[in-house]
Amino acid sequence: MADVEITIGLPAELLEQAKLVGIDIESVRPDLIAVIQKRIERKQAWQNLINTADQLRGSLTQKEVEAELAAAKAERIAHDQAK
Repeated sequence: MADVEITIGLPAELLEQAKLVGIDIESVRPDLIAVIQKRIERKQAWQNLINTADQLRGSLTQKEVEAELAAAKAERIAHDQAK
């Protein structure tokens, strides 16, 4: 993998605020990488959801959809309670 160097233009006011609270803009690279990775994950998850919806469109009855949603909700609640 090749590294790419980018230059980001930031408003002077933002830079001044960062300085005032002790943030070194040069050291935020790991944070920026994490933000980009999260955005990629959300974009991929959204696309997967769209693809799944396209595949399922019209294949389930309203009752089946409601049953799937209820099952997913129950699973999420059980998972949250297990924590």
